[in-house]
Amino acid sequence: MSFVVELACDCHVHVIGPQDQYPMCEDRPYTPAPADIPALQQHMGRMSVGRAVIVQPSVYGTDNRCLIDCLEAEPEHFRAVAVVHPEVGDEELASMAAKGIVGLRINMESTGADDLSAALQAIRYWSSRLAGSGWHLQLYAGYKTINAALTQLGTLSIPLVIDHFGLIPPGLALSQLQSEALYRRLAAGDVYVKLSGAYRVGRVDDAEKIAGLAHALLAANDERMLWASDWPHTNREAGKLSTEVSRYRDISAEALVQERSAWLMTPQVSQKVLIENPARLYRFDRVATKAK
Repeated sequence: MSFVVELACDCHVHVIGPQDQYPMCEDRPYTPAPADIPALQQHMGRMSVGRAVIVQPSVYGTDNRCLIDCLEAEPEHFRAVAVVHPEVGDEELASMAAKGIVGLRINMESTGADDLSAALQAIRYWSSRLAGSGWHLQLYAGYKTINAALTQLGTLSIPLVIDHFGLIPPGLALSQLQSEALYRRLAAGDVYVKLSGAYRVGRVDDAEKIAGLAHALLAANDERMLWASDWPHTNREAGKLSTEVSRYRDISAEALVQERSAWLMTPQVSQKVLIENPARLYRFDRVATKAK
């Protein structure tokens, strides 16, 4: 795989800071261990990428302080996707944009609120409010919810990014996939899809099927595809209280690189998915000013 490392981007990672500095929500579904910027930078080196998009994890709710501190530390190399309350002021959104936040996440899956009406309401509200801002929406929801929402939504005023393969079932027949809204809207250029979190989509023995899904989605529209590692691979360990630390999934860098190579099979596709598409969507041409 040939690409310019410093321009290549991992489009979905999380940073978890110390709890005494960045407290988590009391009603969080799980508790992850710290995963700081130096650890992220080591991971990026192993992935041969020079850029990363930090996504607000569910455990912080709408408190984006950890996210913003990461951006201020590395404005040239990081962009971020935040979670905010619908009543957030325009001045705060403008301040976040100036620091390198380029999108908002609608997380239905992690919070256990995978509800079609709620997804539609959130997408419509934010796409209208953020029109012309250069931001995008990122949706994490179940496959049925995504398809139902895309069937009812018209043309949106801002880009819509679908997390983790859209949680497409690995065994879904290609003919059925091609007949459904997610595939059709991708082919039309209406949405982006992240090739990420294979362990959230299927089991280890589904690797070949998931690679087939990646190839099918790339064939539909490789200009709307993104790649991400989903580092540090958050997990909810069975039997643990939500306030007890759950270990991260044991996903090796070597496995992620091999998986990426199996999905992005040519230098041309790698160039688009790792460099061109994220540079355009996440606005890496617009460098935020590092705080002094």
